Amino acid sequence: MKNLIIGIILLFLFSCSSNPKSTIERNQEELLIEKPQIDYKLNSLPKDINVIYFSDSRIDKPFPEEVKGLLTNYYSFSKENRYFPNIRFINLNKVSSCSMALNRGAYNFIFLLKDSLDNKPYDLCLNRFANKDTLIISDFDNQSMPNNYKNFLINRNDDKYELLRLMSSYSNYAMIIDNEVTGDKYEIGEFWKKEFNKEIIEFSTFNETESSQVIFSNLLLLDQSLKRKRKLSRTISKDLEHKIRTRKDIDALFLSVNTLEARSLKPALDYNYFEGMDVFLANDWEGDVQFLKTDKDLEGVISIDIPFMLPSPLPNDLKSFKNRSRNFAIGYDAFEIVLLLKGTRNSNRTTYKGLTGKITFVNNVIERKSTIFRIKNGIYEYLN
Repeated sequence: MKNLIIGIILLFLFSCSSNPKSTIERNQEELLIEKPQIDYKLNSLPKDINVIYFSDSRIDKPFPEEVKGLLTNYYSFSKENRYFPNIRFINLNKVSSCSMALNRGAYNFIFLLKDSLDNKPYDLCLNRFANKDTLIISDFDNQSMPNNYKNFLINRNDDKYELLRLMSSYSNYAMIIDNEVTGDKYEIGEFWKKEFNKEIIEFSTFNETESSQVIFSNLLLLDQSLKRKRKLSRTISKDLEHKIRTRKDIDALFLSVNTLEARSLKPALDYNYFEGMDVFLANDWEGDVQFLKTDKDLEGVISIDIPFMLPSPLPNDLKSFKNRSRNFAIGYDAFEIVLLLKGTRNSNRTTYKGLTGKITFVNNVIERKSTIFRIKNGIYEYLN
């Protein structure tokens, strides 16, 4: 009896000590990615599927990441629901013409992603799949795509502009740093002027030949402060104590660089600018760099990204995944979207918290929102 009481006390103490892990922030993370709880109408789902894609000829892999993502979600769904359509894979990099025989009744997934296109003219075969049961999945906006297709667009520019709209409520006088991949500092300046009638005070491009210290020395006019001190010292023939003064006419920094570069630039800004400055990061989507559970070098940064690249809990079928990529997330969500479009009575009532963001269906248009967040004291605060 005594041992039983001791065991109950220990169990109670252990459960109490574990309770702090269930914080508000943790609950927010758990809701970031969540599969819809729906009883799908299996008879309405496609019985034949064409998966049309490009494979990068420089990479020797059986399938690109987007197709792996689609198959991962398919295998998970088929195990639970015994859904086994006929799936045909069509690699347009290995098809010399558009003369392949097609099942006109099949549902078409067409992946047009920049990392996979391999500079081939992707639009030559699109008309061959001209039926209402087609989903084009793309990470760039292209006006030449036929209007009769469903489009799932995952565009970095949409995320960038969404973050700029948020920054407009924080800043009147901003500076921009892009890199050689994005090269969009002046485009951002034009958007800032057109949308909010505000001017960008300074522009700069980060590259490997220039240190982050030099960039901020130039942007914040630190050298001018030192020159004034030297000039005054020469005038009075006496060495003076000097405290560097940074300029006061900038209140925010917008970074259009990759996440690794941002981890170098933010600490350099903090070192040179003692008053503190709001920093916004729209990373360049290159290299699939994940955010860390505790990203100390990005402390205070407000950023935007797809949930799959954040340290957020994943569905059960993905818990063993370590290396995450955006293209994998795109393919995974594409399959879930078709389940919702074809296997439910009214997809307009459904919100899917996907790997690429919050996905809704409005008048047969697929809308997606990435996650905006702030890193504060090592915790991810979600702002939308």
